[in-house]
Amino acid sequence: MGYRRDPEPGARAACGSPADPLCPTQAPKGRASGLPTTSGGKRFQLWALGLFCTQRHLAKRLKNNSFYPFTQQQPNVFVLEYYLDTLWKGTLLFVVCLLLVSFGVVSQVRKQETWGFPACGLAVGLWLMISSLARRRLVLNHARGTYHFSIQGRTVCQGPMHLVYVRLALSSDAYGRCFFQLVLCGHKLEPLVLVQLSERYEQMEYLGRHIARKLNINYFDCLATSYRHVVRHWPLGAAFSPGIVQRKTRAYDKRDSQSDLDLDLDV
Repeated sequence: MGYRRDPEPGARAACGSPADPLCPTQAPKGRASGLPTTSGGKRFQLWALGLFCTQRHLAKRLKNNSFYPFTQQQPNVFVLEYYLDTLWKGTLLFVVCLLLVSFGVVSQVRKQETWGFPACGLAVGLWLMISSLARRRLVLNHARGTYHFSIQGRTVCQGPMHLVYVRLALSSDAYGRCFFQLVLCGHKLEPLVLVQLSERYEQMEYLGRHIARKLNINYFDCLATSYRHVVRHWPLGAAFSPGIVQRKTRAYDKRDSQSDLDLDLDV
């Protein structure tokens, strides 16, 4: 049986404060890149534009589908099918370069032949389109206690459920401000960014914990050692992890973290 430790997060100091343990000087290694999210419940699912990957946008998606970004195929089985976001990026690049070549807009600049640049863009865009046409499929099968990831029907990896988790990634700018990303991660999985950069730590944590609870997977805070981790699945034979520490007893006002989201979800 999986060991579950479900701590309630405490009040958090502003990022940049010397006493704030959640604001390290550097972002954690292996931070997920900015991949947008998918839309659930459709046959053709393409990553949405990263501009709309905000906590408010995610909250609306969760209202429509409580298992977002997955869909529940049957009890304890969740399926996510998608195409890489490079599909629309390659298509856009191909169309723009095709128009430039067709109308000869940049064929010459100061008597220098420059048609090679849009021609190169055509080749790159076409390659991105072709390489992104393979459909990805991720299945969380709690009945068997495993996950399965495939590309165009070909198995890439499969393993125990503790290798799939929701992670709160952290980065900071030159002024010391902290920004958070909510990422769906896993062993040999392509990271899926559910929310792009946001300074709302409490809202991001609330959404991450809700998604992890609905999908019955682990949730990890932005620090390797934290009492905010929620561990539902452990490696076989594991009884203790040094990254899980005893939680602190602090008050947590849910109203503050939910007010701007207008999200009626039970945690």
